Amino acid sequence: MTFDSARRFSVGRVRISELSRRSGVPATALRFYESMGLIVAARAANGYRDYDESAVDRLTFLHGAKQLDLSLPEIVELLDVVEAESCTQVRETLRPKLDERLRDVDERLAVLVKLRERLAEATDRVTACPDSGDRCRTQCVLSRSGASCVSESGLIGGAG
Repeated sequence: MTFDSARRFSVGRVRISELSRRSGVPATALRFYESMGLIVAARAANGYRDYDESAVDRLTFLHGAKQLDLSLPEIVELLDVVEAESCTQVRETLRPKLDERLRDVDERLAVLVKLRERLAEATDRVTACPDSGDRCRTQCVLSRSGASCVSESGLIGGAG
């Protein structure tokens, strides 16, 4: 899903289909956001949802918060703070969440670096396996012990 915050509404209210078209957010997601209290729609006499400019502002905030991997409950909490409190209070609320997210990302990066190292080692071991018509001992390619490739006949490379 992409969101174009540069698309703005000219005047008045718009229906859900128009908000979806202009924002790039699917109508199903808009309904979900409304059920979570993230955006608010007035109801027309015919029951249709009508959105005003504040829905675009909230969608812009929502998109930015999602780009920072904040959860929907965190976004709801932050929206309440942003709309009711001072910039200082917003900073004091948001900073610990961003610090926590940075720690999470650092931990995930460390795990990914280790995974990359293991994948590179396994690639090297697979590349070093000799050509052979014999069945391969799969543990030689995926083990980290550095076992050499030995075929079922017990000979390296299956010769003989």
